[in-house]
Amino acid sequence: MTEVVTPTALSEWLESDNSACVLHNLAIVNARLSNVLSEVLNLQKDIVTEVSDVIKKISQLGNEIRRVKLDGVENSSQGPLGSTKEDSLRILKALKDLGIPNMDADINAASSGTGPYMVKKIWIDSITPSLQGVSESESNRSQQEGLRLQTFTNRYTQFAEQASSALQKKAQNHGSLVNNLRIAG
Repeated sequence: MTEVVTPTALSEWLESDNSACVLHNLAIVNARLSNVLSEVLNLQKDIVTEVSDVIKKISQLGNEIRRVKLDGVENSSQGPLGSTKEDSLRILKALKDLGIPNMDADINAASSGTGPYMVKKIWIDSITPSLQGVSESESNRSQQEGLRLQTFTNRYTQFAEQASSALQKKAQNHGSLVNNLRIAG
């Protein structure tokens, strides 16, 4: 006869070995899967938050670039990127960090200057589509990561409910067995 062990803590129950009761084993497997998925959910939430932060950063950079006041409407017209040299460098480095190509020359030129980096209309016109492309890419990534988060949430809920259901069925079976023994006795 196997010894019945009543765990005192959830962690102890989750570490218990297989028993003769299939419902008990099913509940343990589902609870373990639920625990693993809860960790995955937390990691996925971090990824979704990170992507959201990148999208916010892209939007802020786009606003800063649109705020450049040009001294005309021709391609050769120019205006300051940011209000200070440091502001210009911050914007340029942020663009580089997002993967906008050919930022090194602009960063070097801004570093050697004394005031805000002056950009031309043609520069703004070339950066804007690149920034838009990065924004669309991150939006697609956001949707994918959001769907992945929803999938993990659904699986987590499914396994937790299955564990609970298996334990309830085990308790019902145990209760009906005890009642049957009382009636027979």
